[in-house]
Amino acid sequence: MSLRILLILVILLPVSLRAEDSAEPAPPSRQVVLKALQWMQSSTPQRRQAAYRSVHLLGKEAIPSFRKALQKARQYHERKLADLLSGRNRGGNPYGELVGVVDELRQERARVYPLMMRDWQKGKQEIDKLRAEWARLDGLYQKASKLAQADTSSIDKQIDEITDALVEIHDQLARFEGQTREEAEEISAEERRKVALEESFDGSSYMKAAQVLGAMRAEVATLTSANQHNNTSSWASAPQKNFARLISYERAVLGLRPLKLEEKLSAAANGHSADMARMGFFSHTSPVSGKKSFTDRARRAGFRGGPSGECIAAGQGSFSSAYGSWFYSDGHRHIMLAKGPNVVGFGVASKHWTLVTGRL
Repeated sequence: MSLRILLILVILLPVSLRAEDSAEPAPPSRQVVLKALQWMQSSTPQRRQAAYRSVHLLGKEAIPSFRKALQKARQYHERKLADLLSGRNRGGNPYGELVGVVDELRQERARVYPLMMRDWQKGKQEIDKLRAEWARLDGLYQKASKLAQADTSSIDKQIDEITDALVEIHDQLARFEGQTREEAEEISAEERRKVALEESFDGSSYMKAAQVLGAMRAEVATLTSANQHNNTSSWASAPQKNFARLISYERAVLGLRPLKLEEKLSAAANGHSADMARMGFFSHTSPVSGKKSFTDRARRAGFRGGPSGECIAAGQGSFSSAYGSWFYSDGHRHIMLAKGPNVVGFGVASKHWTLVTGRL
């Protein structure tokens, strides 16, 4: 290595050697590696890149020292990541509690949903227990939803900076394993970040936490979108909007897709409620020509999707009372909480209530 390059590196990479290192004059290559190590630990990308370039100029004799320096730099950045995720740093870790709450919510959903879909022979005591189970799930869902709204932009930025450093170090070490530049370029940036994080326990934990946060935020966003759609449906009445909000939330707590109000399906439901009130019958089978089944009624109203089920009630004074009656009836509860539907029609006439689910 020329004297000129060494002088440049000494100027660019000033550092005080440790006492034990300075007891005897170190070889020039070792001095450069030690100084480069300090810059490999920097949070500034330009400094890290300068460190890699400086060591590469030394030649093959510096490779063992360079590899050790890279490993030390990786340990340094992994410790930074661990400290950040532990919450010991200022601002804490908004991911920490969320993972535990969402894991518990998922486990409870997996346990409770089959109970919801069981036939309890309309046993009030057993279905009372279902309501209690749902209430406990609701507590977890509300907690998870609140935690998912936390602002993670600051910690995400810091983790991205650490990940950038880990990716660079991983790329440098991969060259010692025989990876060519062409092979490296075939790996996407996303995959390289994933591999670099997976090499540390804390990196793997962060990736899981980020996935959990993303999934929970998506759940909340889906419910918000459905509510917005339903609230802004100009054709829908207040009872229709209120019922759609209620059933969508009940389903969301269980991890099910919320339902959007569908105009044609609601027209079919309104028509059946009006027919029952006007003609004095209470049945899923209508005496009106061309409207015998709920599928016939949906088709006649112009619904082009697939009707999946119908619930009817009479005498209830509110949409919530109608929902409660259907919840305590096994077959009706199964229709309301089925996984397949994504739209709902709802109609009321003279305390006759009709719900029709479907899929578009």
